[in-house]
Amino acid sequence: MNIPLIELTLKMGFAGKFIIVLLFILSLISWAIILTRLSALKKIAAANSDFRGKYDKMLHLSDMERMSHKELEAPMGQLARLAAAENRRIIDDARAHTGVKDWSFFLQSQFTMAKEHIDSALTGLITAFDKGVFILATISSIAPFIGLLGTVWGIMNSFYEIGNQGSASLPVVAPGIAEALITTVAGLAVAIPALFFYNFCAHKAERAADDMEEFKEIVVVRLKREIFGAFYAPQQAPAQQHYGAPQAQPNTFRPTN
Repeated sequence: MNIPLIELTLKMGFAGKFIIVLLFILSLISWAIILTRLSALKKIAAANSDFRGKYDKMLHLSDMERMSHKELEAPMGQLARLAAAENRRIIDDARAHTGVKDWSFFLQSQFTMAKEHIDSALTGLITAFDKGVFILATISSIAPFIGLLGTVWGIMNSFYEIGNQGSASLPVVAPGIAEALITTVAGLAVAIPALFFYNFCAHKAERAADDMEEFKEIVVVRLKREIFGAFYAPQQAPAQQHYGAPQAQPNTFRPTN
């Protein structure tokens, strides 16, 4: 079946052409967002997977200093780098506050501040995962109605021509009906891909966010374990101390300078 869509479109009235052009612009915006998001989500997943594999092999958070800038730019890398910075901050604060009497309260306060800082960074990172996806939802919602507007307009033209020419023959009604059907098809052609890829990208972004949440919990637990290890560890020779952490006698929280 050979339907001369271009010829029929060119014969449409101003309103029909305006609707087609509007739908075409929405289609371009939609596909630009789709391709951009698919590429970005793929890069995020690959970068996180690569970093996670190397992170699991690390003995200490400070080992990240030997990683490349590109690896640390992964979303998980940024989160782990922040945890390492919090680790250094807590130890530096412990060294500076040598007069602390209740070290358990001190550490609990420090962990609370560190977790809030990491949570805030996590929110900023995962917000970027679904950037622009809401526009796909908007386009998928309004495109069919824009097409429906063209449908109604085309049928109105057909009835106008019937009344104007006093005939309901096919040459009289065909242009208006063609305009109505073309705009309907155009609206659906824009809405269907936008809706499909909105759901697809939203699902991918949600999975990436869940992975980040899981990784955040792992990082926070490791941060606490390493800090407690630095405070609880037996007195060691300076060359054996990790991170330059303040060391104490076993089972105490009192760091030494």
